[in-house]
Amino acid sequence: MSLRILGGRITPSLRHIASIRRHVQTHSTESAEDQKFEILESSLKHVKNHGWTAASLKRAIAEMEISEASIGMFKLGGAEIALHLDQTLNDELEDLMAQQQDDRPPDAPTPPIAHFLKDAIKTRLELQLPYYSRWAEALALVLNPEVTPQATKQFAHLIDDIWFYAGDKSTNINWYTRRATVAAIYGMTELYMLQDESPGFSDTWDFLDRRISDLEKMGEGRLELEKQIKNTGDISKAAFIIARNMLSPK
Repeated sequence: MSLRILGGRITPSLRHIASIRRHVQTHSTESAEDQKFEILESSLKHVKNHGWTAASLKRAIAEMEISEASIGMFKLGGAEIALHLDQTLNDELEDLMAQQQDDRPPDAPTPPIAHFLKDAIKTRLELQLPYYSRWAEALALVLNPEVTPQATKQFAHLIDDIWFYAGDKSTNINWYTRRATVAAIYGMTELYMLQDESPGFSDTWDFLDRRISDLEKMGEGRLELEKQIKNTGDISKAAFIIARNMLSPK
């Protein structure tokens, strides 16, 4: 079963629906956390016109007819909308991967790791297509030192989830290198996608195919690569080193 979105439609995951139901309560008094969640959800429909900004938050607050002072809950401003969506889409991907695992017959062979990684990365990128016109702005927000820690944490968890459901048990490349490699492939493909004008992003998926192929060929230079990233202590820096190696002239 593919992880791809059926019929090309983006549908809310069971986890997302359940999350909304948990948060959207009709109690007379709501916790600040619940209210913040509702505002972020409502803000998403304003992103297309107003971006990941306080303006989107303020419009959501006005629609909900709650105090304008609620804007004070968002210490990172509109960047919190982007972080919220990013986590929501990560959760949706995890749901899809878990469902795929549950639906696989016990005696069915495990899908090849490379195929699974390609499918997972493509699916996650497809999930954010409704916000494609504003996604470059979302990525730019990560450069803000106040936003970077949370964005990096969410990205690291995404990569961990992908590897977990891939079920990789190989020993030919260490855990940290595997993690950083997929982070590099994801990051490169996402950036490529932002400048891709081909029908259906076909050039992006071809680019992803080539990077997955590079991953399968990493064996020869594995030891030198691991030496380079050994002391980085940061998955983003390690991913950059791997991306540089993948894209350098052979």
